[in-house]
Amino acid sequence: MRTFSILAAPLLAFGTLTAAAPATAAPAAAPQAISPKAQNSTNWSSLDQYISSSMRDWKVPGASVAVVRDGAVVYMKGFGVRDIRTNQPVTADTLFDIGSCTKAFTSAAVAMLVDEGKMQWDGKVNAYIPFFRLSDPFANQNVTMRDLLTHRTGVPGADFLWFVDPQSAREELIRKLAYVQPNTGFRSQFEYQNLMYVAAGYAVGQVAHSTWDEFTQSRLFAPLGMTESDTSAIEAQKAADHATPHEQDPDGSVKAIAWRNIDSVGPAGSINSSARDMAKWITFQLGDGTYQGKRLISADNMREMHSAQMVISLEGEIAKVFFPDSMQLSYGLGWFVQDYRGHQLIIHAGDIDGFATMVVLIPEIHTGYFAVINMGSLYRQVLSNQIADQLLHLPDAGWSKRFKAMEVDFKAEGKAAKAWQSKRTPGTHPSRDLSAYAGQYQNPVYGNAEIGYQNDKLKLHLGAIDSDLEHFQYDTFVAKLRSETRLTFNLNADGNPSEFTVAGITFKRSAAVAAK
Repeated sequence: MRTFSILAAPLLAFGTLTAAAPATAAPAAAPQAISPKAQNSTNWSSLDQYISSSMRDWKVPGASVAVVRDGAVVYMKGFGVRDIRTNQPVTADTLFDIGSCTKAFTSAAVAMLVDEGKMQWDGKVNAYIPFFRLSDPFANQNVTMRDLLTHRTGVPGADFLWFVDPQSAREELIRKLAYVQPNTGFRSQFEYQNLMYVAAGYAVGQVAHSTWDEFTQSRLFAPLGMTESDTSAIEAQKAADHATPHEQDPDGSVKAIAWRNIDSVGPAGSINSSARDMAKWITFQLGDGTYQGKRLISADNMREMHSAQMVISLEGEIAKVFFPDSMQLSYGLGWFVQDYRGHQLIIHAGDIDGFATMVVLIPEIHTGYFAVINMGSLYRQVLSNQIADQLLHLPDAGWSKRFKAMEVDFKAEGKAAKAWQSKRTPGTHPSRDLSAYAGQYQNPVYGNAEIGYQNDKLKLHLGAIDSDLEHFQYDTFVAKLRSETRLTFNLNADGNPSEFTVAGITFKRSAAVAAK
């Protein structure tokens, strides 16, 4: 999960940011004005002060927050900058990639079709996608839309599929799920799986004789008045007011990075939105399925999406990072359902390179909020929990200190994971001449890979990845995927390279390649 499931899990590699302290920007003017009475019903100055000071402490470039209570926007503000290179301020209309918060939109799209009698929560997936297959025969025969939406198929995350080939068509990604082996029993355990949401969204498009993107735009964005939101990284970057993602280098410096295009896995995490638009989404989610007098989803299916469907172990990484104090954690349909310091929260986080988001509903006080930052950081958890504590009038829990300690632990884990680099056996050499390793290799899930040979060097070509291979020891080389990773060749009985393994994935040789 930590390596490639980047739509849901935080990017757990942090340093100390050295960027200038972010400035605070006022929200843009209406269209969705904040009621002065509602705004003044709570003293928001303490939240302003907290966000400003904690962002400086965590060195986060920019953030945007919206709070909705009783159907009215009571707080909406941008902080800091969109891009450390330009220092343009974040506003309430700045677009951010909301990552896996997209999943609730995909579930809502399914709910609409369930209401219309065109789909069923427990309808078989292959009734809507005839080519959908899973490798486990029992799961393949019984898998339903509910199984996809609750992460209980038994199939582990396979995000390397779209990471290595971001141009893959959704149909191609779904077809490859047939080759991913389960690592737990069908419906026996929560196993976060982004590509199952790709399949759910694809099914929506098939049933609606459209696409997931068009359905989301016309059936959700348009009636909710989410006029700035979109489902494409390409489109988002055309907006005049969009945030730039950032990351920290190991030396603690911060830099702007390119948007990762995840349009191919859109139903799992490609929506881009703003605080102003997400306030409308939250208003809708806190209601009974109507918005401004128009029913979009039945009250029954609104409750169904927010109801616990699959229990999540508190011993896993998701629970320990996102829900450190929970005594009960479940997944609904596109939402996590948790207890939080004696209160029920319905939430979802979203993470993609350089963006971290949280959407939270607190039904008991008819309140919800949206918080997003333009950097991968545990600060998103700090900010979200602090807002929840203020809204619920809970005592200070020292979240910043606690997550700083967690950050230190993750750094230590990162160093430990790279301990292999210091265990190199000196003086070794490959078993064969380098040209002997060149060739075509194949994996049924991840496709074709090529080991090229040129100028007495080996190079890995795998989808969008082109990496030189530096000799490490024996028949092991170092490749650069997202980080340095070992790639090891195995030889057959004749002493010829027959396969290689990288990132836990084995590619078997299919043909040799002539030296260039």
